[in-house]
Amino acid sequence: MNKIIDQILGLAKKKTDAAEVILVEGQESPVDFRSGKLHSVEHKEIKGAGLRVIKNGRIGFSSTTDFGKLQELVDHAEAGAAFGQQAAFKLPAGCKPGGVKTVDPKLEKFTTAQAVAEGNKALGILAKKAPELKCDIGLNKKFHRVSLANSRGFQGQYDKTSFSYGLSGVSIINGSLTFIGQDRRGGKLDLATSEMTARIVKMYDDAQRTAKLSSGKMPVLFAPEAMRLLWMSVAMGVNGKAEQKKTTPLLGRLGEKMLDPRITITDDPLLPLGLSSAPFDDEGVCGAKLELFHRGVFKNFIYDLQTAGILGKRSTGHGSRSFSTQPSPQVSNLVIAAGQTKLAQIIRNMDSGLILYDLLGAGQSNIAAGDFSVNIGLGYKVEKGKITGRVKDAMVAGNVYDMLKNRVLEISSETEDKGPYRTPAMLFDGMNVTAK
Repeated sequence: MNKIIDQILGLAKKKTDAAEVILVEGQESPVDFRSGKLHSVEHKEIKGAGLRVIKNGRIGFSSTTDFGKLQELVDHAEAGAAFGQQAAFKLPAGCKPGGVKTVDPKLEKFTTAQAVAEGNKALGILAKKAPELKCDIGLNKKFHRVSLANSRGFQGQYDKTSFSYGLSGVSIINGSLTFIGQDRRGGKLDLATSEMTARIVKMYDDAQRTAKLSSGKMPVLFAPEAMRLLWMSVAMGVNGKAEQKKTTPLLGRLGEKMLDPRITITDDPLLPLGLSSAPFDDEGVCGAKLELFHRGVFKNFIYDLQTAGILGKRSTGHGSRSFSTQPSPQVSNLVIAAGQTKLAQIIRNMDSGLILYDLLGAGQSNIAAGDFSVNIGLGYKVEKGKITGRVKDAMVAGNVYDMLKNRVLEISSETEDKGPYRTPAMLFDGMNVTAK
């Protein structure tokens, strides 16, 4: 791969002023079960190169999966520069990457046969304890190597593992189609089959009763699964592109208290075996922990090279891309500080309210501004600290920033990794709930 990078850079240097190459190679092994039966076992190869160039002050880009056509790759990138965006940056000459664990040896040894066995184990548990559920299961092991180099002398390479494991079931309960699921995604082998199936069975049992619900304002507990919607909005808000386009509610609010003082949010690209952990970003800028909010105070936007240059800032090491796309700012691993109270105790302390696990889409929402109005996919009513049944045909609405600043009642002491978010559950007061 180093020879290919050298060859691409050598060709590009003859025709452009600056060049950067990213190469990705690897494989993934998805195993899928559908409706309770093994559906497919696959092996997929991952291979591609992306070339970004600067010529006459403008950016050109091209990508390929055919390493026998490298001259075409260079020619297309050079041609694109004639119509490309004005470059507002210089490629980095180098950095000293921080130490970060990105490869799980246990996952490397995990075989397709073991994945099939784990899926069958989960199906066996669910068939016995939730027999009416028609279950789908997906396990996917992925390994890839990222190589990056540019014409200013930067050279870097790292290996990375990732693993996803999802269980989902569907059943008609009390005349209503009900979807129940659990998932895990991260950089390490996480065979939480017993825990995931136990949760699905509990949700399935609780859904056998339908709770009556009236519209109004009430406390709502967002489980870690549901918190993803809120953190997605925050991730959009801290993105330097949103600052550049003036589309974020955080514009001009650096140093201001924007969230509850119990909330600290850190972006950590060096999180051991995090889903998005890496020693440097996809532009060769070394990353480090970056506090986005400290005890509720807004501290930082995130930038890639181009966005930072346009705004007169420095890159924060958040340039993200695949080999076939140009970089843009993206959070890595968002780590939200845990609270002081066990989740089970928070539920026991609830006099009346809802627990939300699954929210259907973004609804009639402006997530970039923090506004949302979404259907409740899976939620339960709580009375006197106990779940009384599933709620149907209901919606919840609010503003993410208002919730996180003014409506936080409790934050759970446990956190869970939900994709790029390590999040606790949160209980909010006075949420707008609409029921038919």
